[in-house]
Amino acid sequence: MTHPTSQLITALDVSTRKEAEELVEKIDDRGVFYKIGYQLIYGDDGLGLAKSLKAAGKKIFCDVKLLDIPNTVEKGVAGLAEIGADFVTIHAEPHCMAAAKRAVEGSTTKLLGVTVMTSLDDKDLEASGYAYGVRDLVERRAKQAAGEGIDGVVCSALEIELIKQASGGKLLAVTPGIRPAGSANDDQKRILTPTQAIETGANHLVVGRPIYRAEDPYSAAGAVNNEINDANSRIISIRPADANDAEKLNDIEGDAAQLFSHLGNKFASIDLAPMSASFYADAISQNQMIWIAEILGEPVGFLRAKPVDNLLYCAEVSVARGHQSKGLGQQLISHFVDYAKSNEFAGVSGITFETVPWNAPYYLKLGFELLSNQHIGAELSKIASSDKENALRRADKRVVFGKLF
Repeated sequence: MTHPTSQLITALDVSTRKEAEELVEKIDDRGVFYKIGYQLIYGDDGLGLAKSLKAAGKKIFCDVKLLDIPNTVEKGVAGLAEIGADFVTIHAEPHCMAAAKRAVEGSTTKLLGVTVMTSLDDKDLEASGYAYGVRDLVERRAKQAAGEGIDGVVCSALEIELIKQASGGKLLAVTPGIRPAGSANDDQKRILTPTQAIETGANHLVVGRPIYRAEDPYSAAGAVNNEINDANSRIISIRPADANDAEKLNDIEGDAAQLFSHLGNKFASIDLAPMSASFYADAISQNQMIWIAEILGEPVGFLRAKPVDNLLYCAEVSVARGHQSKGLGQQLISHFVDYAKSNEFAGVSGITFETVPWNAPYYLKLGFELLSNQHIGAELSKIASSDKENALRRADKRVVFGKLF
């Protein structure tokens, strides 16, 4: 069975909106995230298509690669953020990134800096008058992007490790030039297979021609989804936290909490800072259950839980921003639910924001339900009415979710 993942971004590199809509229809439920680029935005109704896909619940990557004076970049990015673009590309030049960053304040739009086009190599850069080779220019622009607070970069799979090192792991790596085994390279000079890219640390893979030129785009998209999921399963592991993990848990929570800063408005007025390393050390010593998700041995996410009434209560789930969209949260939650079942809890529960996309809507999509008062015991009721919850409620309604066995 194929599980579609937002790590796969399908490039709608066709000439007309009609062709793009036909392709999306063929890909059906195996497509979650779509890239709309120059061909559709400038040649046909690409922005109208973006709005339509957003209304259908899809994620949209507007690949516009903006580079202009700051005022023009800021207005252009603001317009794309207004239609709900999930990703927008800009050239990773400091003035351009700073302007775009101003434009997305208060929105959920993420900015991707273009480092070096994957069709270029060292000779191409030299011919264009650059003093840097591909690797040096990618490293320079990655450091600048991290310094400007940009969410990620578009880079070749061959530069992923360099990007992660140069940015201290802060940047998402969105990788074009992906070719499943047996596919033609076309005009891409720096390519890897989906498995190689995921194992190297890519967060999202942009795949175009191997899907839209396939005789059966539905099967082609399914095969890439399966390859991504299989690769993730080999590099992700979950283990219990120990006393040596307290500092890392604090770092992960601090990084993940920055997502709320994009929401602006009332979220800017509440304290979403991480607990502290000592808090997590105390939680571990008190035998609270904390499971850590690791990628190739590096902790990148965790879930903290404790018994409340006759339920296992999820106190928090955090995944570092540079490793989101890899299904880590879902794997941690599945582990949490399986533990509750095997240890004879009556069910699981948690408290979350009602409208934040990665909170209540996410849990409901995973099969959880909102719990009625009759299923909320004395201990859970006390947590729901605590000073901490009342403070969080100033930003958005808090709801109790769960699953009864």
